[in-house]
Amino acid sequence: MDPTRFIEGIDRQLARRKVELSNLSLMVSEQNPDPHRLSCIARSAVVLAYAHWEGFVKRGSGAYVDFVNSAKIKVVDLKFPFQAAYVLSTFKRASGSVKTRYLGELLQEIDSRRAEVFAIAPDKCIDTESNLSSSVFKEIVQGVGLDVLPLYETRSVFIDQRIVLARNQVAHGELVGFDALDVRDRIDGVRLLIDTYADQLKNAATAGGYLKT
Repeated sequence: MDPTRFIEGIDRQLARRKVELSNLSLMVSEQNPDPHRLSCIARSAVVLAYAHWEGFVKRGSGAYVDFVNSAKIKVVDLKFPFQAAYVLSTFKRASGSVKTRYLGELLQEIDSRRAEVFAIAPDKCIDTESNLSSSVFKEIVQGVGLDVLPLYETRSVFIDQRIVLARNQVAHGELVGFDALDVRDRIDGVRLLIDTYADQLKNAATAGGYLKT
């Protein structure tokens, strides 16, 4: 897969999500809405905003790993997070032993596997766990060999409190309410985050950001 096809796929996915987010923002902005109807729409929008946050990070990251797979690059030529994901099963097999002989065999196997062509399932690098919190997100970003951008740091509280916690409150049956301005702010925040992450993925694919320097 060339970078152009990867970028087109990311853009298609991003566009579909942003259209729905924009529609949600419009729905909560209706003039003089029935308060009960607005409450229902607002609560639903909070859950869907989280869904698009987790969905894009998971699918976009997975597409990036698939793109790296398609490049047919030797493991040794990739950034260390990809190398680590590739030999993870080898580490797990030897994790219970401290004997020199077994550790030597482990190092030998790792060294030989680094000469192989990289190809792994995306879930070796990506795990959104039960909730895509700011810490889990940063683990995913670093797991695919990318940098944690300043925006991700400054928006950590927003992710944890205004996206994840709010979604959990609604999904777990709490009767919390949100006004239209509040919901639009959450939606705008999600759009900013997924836009930024999409650009980071596309730039990495174009500039060879997966390669060891």
